[in-house]
Amino acid sequence: MATNYEKLLEKVRELGMDYKWSKMFVKKLRDDENAFPVEDEEKKKWALERGFYPGRIELYGLTEDNYLDYIPDYQYFMLHPMNNHFLKWLDKTTLKYVLNSNGCEDVMPEYYVYVENEQCGGRFTYLMDCPDDIKKDENFLMNLLKEKGILAMKPNSGTSGGLGFIKLELVEGEIKENNKPIDIKRFNEIQDSMRNYIITEYAHQHHELAAVWPDSECTLRVIMCKNPTEDRYAPTTWSCAVSYARFGTSVNGGASNLSSGGVGVGFDFETGKYKDFCIRYKRFTPDGKWMLEKHPDTDAVWKKLGLPNWSYVKKKINDICQHISSLDYLGLDIIITEDGMKLCEINSHPAIDYEQIMCGPVLAREKVKEFFEKKGLFNFDSRLLYKAYMESQE
Repeated sequence: MATNYEKLLEKVRELGMDYKWSKMFVKKLRDDENAFPVEDEEKKKWALERGFYPGRIELYGLTEDNYLDYIPDYQYFMLHPMNNHFLKWLDKTTLKYVLNSNGCEDVMPEYYVYVENEQCGGRFTYLMDCPDDIKKDENFLMNLLKEKGILAMKPNSGTSGGLGFIKLELVEGEIKENNKPIDIKRFNEIQDSMRNYIITEYAHQHHELAAVWPDSECTLRVIMCKNPTEDRYAPTTWSCAVSYARFGTSVNGGASNLSSGGVGVGFDFETGKYKDFCIRYKRFTPDGKWMLEKHPDTDAVWKKLGLPNWSYVKKKINDICQHISSLDYLGLDIIITEDGMKLCEINSHPAIDYEQIMCGPVLAREKVKEFFEKKGLFNFDSRLLYKAYMESQE
């Protein structure tokens, strides 16, 4: 038998999973079945009835004794959305305005331009940090690039036509897109096709991070949960659920995100000290070895290293959480720079799967477990997932 994933998609939507998120849920289940195939039907049933993709048995080392320490896939996806109506603050453009006081003024990169959506014809809207000395005409982007030398260009939401994140650079008269030389024709294609895009300052990583991997910026992912309390008037406090650093590799052009072949290494939130190993998605491993004691290209050994400027960055994370404490759950993406940090974005429902290998089982942390219990993580009957899965077999 094989899984009819379109049928499974219909089934999980019938169970009440968010329409858009259900597509991601099914895709990740398919990826799991390819990476960690489980032939034993009883093991498959055991995992699915507890809300886990079957391959999590191998990935997490799940047993009857420890599975309650791990966030199950089905229940986590069923919780979407986890933030309230203040979620609109996390739009990338809006976030720049929201984090403009209360000690957070310097955490965001400079914002130069917002390129409007198709309905507005891709019009350039000039933002608060746009240089006054550059003429606002069809040559603006090139002249901005000449002045700044390097720019970050990213979708305000989604993938915006498939362009994704673009590092645009001018080096000795040569234009580069994500480190690869391009001609003026390609430059014009980028300029003409951008829609719903933000053009910002490019944040350069700290030299200690560049020593681990120099060809793309190391980005931290830190997931923070607001601690629940019965006291309506108590001040807000936060707990860290996940903290890890992502480094690029020679796979797929050197991007740092794990879905493009990067590696992730967990670190202690209190000290910034790395764990002893990193992980990479199994599909990017030529020998099937997805846990590594050192960087696969530069041989940097994790247990000897830690994050620079961490005490400062940790304080800034707390400042951000307190400033937008009307939200409950934040997945912060951060670049540590020579003199501080820059916040790339905040995700409202970040992935938690390989993260539970890098950082340990999330529900083993008392405060974090209490947060998810209050959110209703265990209110969903995951036996229905197994039923939907079996009804999708052909």
